[in-house]
Amino acid sequence: MVDKGSDGKERVARRLSAVKVVVDLFHHELDLGKADKAVSIDRDRFDAAVTLLEDFVTDVDHVLRGGSDDRRVVESSRATVNRVN
Repeated sequence: MVDKGSDGKERVARRLSAVKVVVDLFHHELDLGKADKAVSIDRDRFDAAVTLLEDFVTDVDHVLRGGSDDRRVVESSRATVNRVN
């Protein structure tokens, strides 16, 4: 059985992998435009990167505060409500 603290750490570790992918994407975009002062990135990719970073910050904050895993229960109940409708 996994205690609540380690479950939060596992969630952060999963998100960390995605954050590393976003960092690699940003490095790639910077390399493409080395000679330019401006960097261009697709709006959808940028929006997805911002959302991922926000989720990561939320998860890290949750773990650092030692919060319970109540948030997962709320997300699960919302998903159940959507299925009923």
